[in-house]
Amino acid sequence: MSRVAIVFFLLVFNAFAQEYGYQIYRQYCASCHAEKLETGSDQSTIKAPPIDALTRQIKYFYRTKDKFTEYLVDYISDPSPEKSVCKPCIERWGVMPPVKDLTEEEKQSVALWMYKNFR
Repeated sequence: MSRVAIVFFLLVFNAFAQEYGYQIYRQYCASCHAEKLETGSDQSTIKAPPIDALTRQIKYFYRTKDKFTEYLVDYISDPSPEKSVCKPCIERWGVMPPVKDLTEEEKQSVALWMYKNFR
């Protein structure tokens, strides 16, 4: 296979994976976790921390893509105060319920989407 074909395949695959992770977020996470809060928005009505802030906090503790993904997949499956990397979030909103309807692939896809799209 030529280099051009390999590069093209990787670009298409990456774009698909990004879109798939975003779709999973929209379907399972967005009802509680906004992507980000706009400056001056009313924070008293949000149900859970926004994804951009959550990603920043997780990346502080789990800096590599693999560690970030491993942590988030585990936390989505079985969240607990002990596993949390944001104690003030637990105090404000409590522990999120486990998301049992997601496959491992879906959990990994949303974790990778978060890792790649938020700093």
